[in-house]
Amino acid sequence: MSRKRRREEAPPLPEAAAESKTLWALYALALAVRFAHLFWYRGDFWLTVPLLDDSIFESWADLLAKEGWRAPSLGAFDFNPAYPYFLAAFRAVFGRSQLVLFAFQHALGAATAPLLYLVARRAFADRGAGLAAGALAALYGPALFFESRLLGECWIFLANAAALWLLGRAAGRPWLSWGLGGLCLGVSAVFRPTALAFVPAVAVWGLWTLRAERRVLAGAAAAFAVGLWLPLLPFQVRNRLVVPQAGWGLTTSSGGVNLYLGNNPEADGLNQAPSFVRYGPGHEYQDFADEAGRRLGRPLSRAEVSSYWSAEVRRFFRERPAEAVRLLGRKAAFFWNHKEPPDNFFLAIFERFTKLGPVPLASWGLVGPLGLAGFLWSLAGERRHWLLHAYALSAFAVCLAFYVLARYRFPAAAGLIPFAGLALARLVEHARAKAWGKSAALGGLCAAAFAFSRLPLIGDEDPGVSHYSMAVIYANRGWKDKALEEYRASVEAVPTFKASWLNMGILLAELGQNAGAAEALERAAGLEADPARKELLADNAARLRGGRP
Repeated sequence: MSRKRRREEAPPLPEAAAESKTLWALYALALAVRFAHLFWYRGDFWLTVPLLDDSIFESWADLLAKEGWRAPSLGAFDFNPAYPYFLAAFRAVFGRSQLVLFAFQHALGAATAPLLYLVARRAFADRGAGLAAGALAALYGPALFFESRLLGECWIFLANAAALWLLGRAAGRPWLSWGLGGLCLGVSAVFRPTALAFVPAVAVWGLWTLRAERRVLAGAAAAFAVGLWLPLLPFQVRNRLVVPQAGWGLTTSSGGVNLYLGNNPEADGLNQAPSFVRYGPGHEYQDFADEAGRRLGRPLSRAEVSSYWSAEVRRFFRERPAEAVRLLGRKAAFFWNHKEPPDNFFLAIFERFTKLGPVPLASWGLVGPLGLAGFLWSLAGERRHWLLHAYALSAFAVCLAFYVLARYRFPAAAGLIPFAGLALARLVEHARAKAWGKSAALGGLCAAAFAFSRLPLIGDEDPGVSHYSMAVIYANRGWKDKALEEYRASVEAVPTFKASWLNMGILLAELGQNAGAAEALERAAGLEADPARKELLADNAARLRGGRP
């Protein structure tokens, strides 16, 4: 009997066994791509050098290792605290090797591929949509990028994908699925509280799906609430112990600051800070606190700082509604644009490390428009699993409410990848069935979404910012000569880049080059709007010219 004949006569695999093979195959594909990426770039500075927020989180982890879990010197948190705690715990067990850390993050991050396969298959009752979604998740370049950084984005992505799977389950023990789903969203929230924007939709989903069984609904709701709160509790207790007046709010106290960053007369919808804020994440919160205190004429608590800037946002919408609405429109367009919105790393780095050597991986420029087309197509008749729609809309709403960054937009892919899988599956299905009308309609919708995503809205990256960011990376590693080269390239490209002049002056002073340091500080002083800072820079320049430190 031929081998072909034996294959034809073999009994079909049971559905559960076939499903298990699919899940493991998707995980293996995702893991293989990630470890190939890690191997390819193993000797590159990318895997050994912290960037801007990476450096802040690393310094926090070092403080936690030194001072213990309370780390009183950090005060109340300005940044989301979960990643430094994770990093400190990981290093206590496995050491400081970033390659080991990134391998661990890749091993867990690869689980998003089978998870999003399950989400898409259940949402659309379509194995083809699930397979397409799983493959896109396995090959999604931004996921590999964030899994190889000292940031929490990869954990947010994984936790949100797991929550979508758990909360969408129709069978089994609802209280268990809902409790674990709440736990996943709670974990996501301690890495960034924006996951909480999805909670109201989850509550409505629970009322909708479990309305016929009140006791089951009550148990699921209680389990969800406890699961959601548990990850937040340790950070809230820590804040109360370190800063008793912090209250029992979220883990950070910078919500109003971030809201104002995206909604003010100087905002551009991306990451443009107001003129009173110095460049760089290490200064941002303090500058906002100082400015609020200056305007009100007294020092403010952290809660008062957040409340003040939230009130300023409301005033902006009340007094300049047309301008505020236009800004919302810009943010909506930026969200769908194929370019990654500027973050605290420059885009050349992002584009380079979202490839496997010379081979590009799946990008937002593919997932975004395909996901948008699949979302719109599903509204015609595939709306029964609307929790997925609600997640995509909540991720979109978060960026509208604040501002659009590559990191802030990234979690939306957990909802859009299943819709992208649906669009691909339906295109294949309609073509095979020779349903040319449906093929043309869906193809036209995809083409329109791709055209919209490629509007020239986000320009080329500012070379001043690119060189500044690279200089900070080099300076953090102690490579001062390389840092000086980059600062000089930054001000050569953009002579008004104050932060580069300032950092260059400080670095030259450290190297004993007083004349060059004084000149750089004088240039920074000439660009400074704040009178007190301007006077301080001029005084330091004069000291350097006089041979004093």
